[in-house]
Amino acid sequence: MRASTISVLLAVTMVPASFLAAQQSIKCESNNGKRNYCGRYAPNQVRFDRQISGSACVQGQSWGVDNGGLWVDRGCRAYFTVRGGQGYGPPPGPPPQGAYPPPGGYPPSGGWYHPNPNDRWPPPDNWNGGHWNNGGACFYKDIDFRGDYFCLRRGETRDQLSGMGDKISSIRAYGGANATIFDDRNFTGAHYRIKGNAPDLRAIPVQQKPGHTWNDRISSVRVH
Repeated sequence: MRASTISVLLAVTMVPASFLAAQQSIKCESNNGKRNYCGRYAPNQVRFDRQISGSACVQGQSWGVDNGGLWVDRGCRAYFTVRGGQGYGPPPGPPPQGAYPPPGGYPPSGGWYHPNPNDRWPPPDNWNGGHWNNGGACFYKDIDFRGDYFCLRRGETRDQLSGMGDKISSIRAYGGANATIFDDRNFTGAHYRIKGNAPDLRAIPVQQKPGHTWNDRISSVRVH
């Protein structure tokens, strides 16, 4: 048997068995040095395949997997091998205490973070992949910025909110960021631009739908 054939066989045997079924190849690109998300996956679903950019792809610096899914940054462009389909469940056990929210961890069921007394505002720049000092917005289940929440950096978007959709009652922004909220997935339907904070979405009417407010109505969002 030729040495090249043996090398290929050895490479295959070193791949975890979980990756040998239901695989797909994902191309994820950071254009103009900006962060880009390419699907919601858990860390054990994603394996780095090959770099196609001139900029280095370094795990934890220019690519990784966080609560938003697989991301690339700083000009990294690469192919990733992904096991299974979109989405993932929460990790076992409660989230760590004393962190804002669990660094490098995953939010509990539905993608929400549970607040705790040690939460910091605004998020520190090095939290959960970094780049939080550029501004962003957090979305809360309850009015007055209370209850479970999730946050997005300036420039990030979500074309659908999965288990978090239609459950947002207040929005808190920082760093001069604004949020455009949409009634439907994929940035469609009625929309409204939140300038600054919105402590109670019950007070903001949906102009395109008289008699309705934005409370528990958001299905996609852009932060800018």
